[in-house]
Amino acid sequence: MGGEACPPAEQQQVGKKAVTGEPKLELAGDVWVASHQKDTTLDMGKVGTTQSIQASFCENVKFVVPEKVLSIAVINCKGVEIDMKSCISGMELTNSEGVKVRVKGMLPSAAIDKCQTVAFWINKVNAEMIMFTSCKSGDMNVNVNLNETDNVDEDDWVEMAIHEQFEHRITPQMKMETKPSILY
Repeated sequence: MGGEACPPAEQQQVGKKAVTGEPKLELAGDVWVASHQKDTTLDMGKVGTTQSIQASFCENVKFVVPEKVLSIAVINCKGVEIDMKSCISGMELTNSEGVKVRVKGMLPSAAIDKCQTVAFWINKVNAEMIMFTSCKSGDMNVNVNLNETDNVDEDDWVEMAIHEQFEHRITPQMKMETKPSILY
């Protein structure tokens, strides 16, 4: 009875899609589309604040995003690194594996859906306002740099897990109460 059970992480089809097709990097409207890229570094310096980046079916690709952009989406990718300044809207990671995100400025939100092995590196100011949402994902971490001087010799990183297991209880008021599992 009820809904379908979520399959264990090792059975989920995450990041299994092969990189096939012609590599593409083009502007479609206000979206820079990077697809079928493999084993390369892409300089996204041409992307403006009113434009977004969508990466799909990429493998072992580093995206260097030196300027503020509207949003970034990573779909069906494996081994992707995003080295970015800031996002106005946020970031979406979908059906991907081994994603690393380094944010120098601000990232207001990150939605993680059906992903495995995701890591973020953010600054202390960003940590106080970012919102992470996740669904059917595992092995997610965020690293916060407590250093506020920009002197790399004084970097002081704190690593935290983004919870993937929860406990649910029904209260006497017949409300569902959810909190992270005591395993964390």
